[in-house]
Amino acid sequence: MGKFSKTLEQFQSVSGEHYLKLMDSLEEDHCWKCPMRSTSTRAYCRELHAWLKLQKALEDGIEEKIRENHSKEELDTITARFLEKRFKKEDSYDNSTLVILKVDDDHPGIPPGSSLIINPHPKTVKKNDLILIPEEMPCPVSWFFKAGLLAGVPFKTSKVVRSYHQGPLWYVETKEGLQIPVAFLLGVVVNIFGKDAGLTDSLGLKND
Repeated sequence: MGKFSKTLEQFQSVSGEHYLKLMDSLEEDHCWKCPMRSTSTRAYCRELHAWLKLQKALEDGIEEKIRENHSKEELDTITARFLEKRFKKEDSYDNSTLVILKVDDDHPGIPPGSSLIINPHPKTVKKNDLILIPEEMPCPVSWFFKAGLLAGVPFKTSKVVRSYHQGPLWYVETKEGLQIPVAFLLGVVVNIFGKDAGLTDSLGLKND
């Protein structure tokens, strides 16, 4: 076994050990006083919370080490390339795939109750495109490839004032002045339908 494979095997073993320790500490410090304790065995609260915290700690540790020797722009490049490679490995990575998203909250230019047609993996973004970006930037990388829009990542909308190429990445600048790599976008709005509009008719689908 090579050094690389051996290091990964050791990391996997240690991660599992710390995952169990986190679950035990949750039981001791928090779970005993949780009002949902009676249903925790069915909701798997400890398992989920420990997994999320361990994954976030891994991301923070990697980012901290990258920042020691790289600039903010280089970190953006590394993160964007990571996302691109991750998406390409997923079966869902298909530039022809669109997502229908129901919007209940109030977003500028989008009436509550509207349905949005989203391109979740745009290769290019143009001036005046309406885009969806994470509500908080920067956000955990795991949101993009584990959750995305389908799992309810908090987002906000903005309009693109320009797109430009810098180094190996394409960026967009929003009307608020944010400069974001295209790989960090949650999607581009292709169309908007009001809550009273016939969405299935507009898409040419049969409503059985």
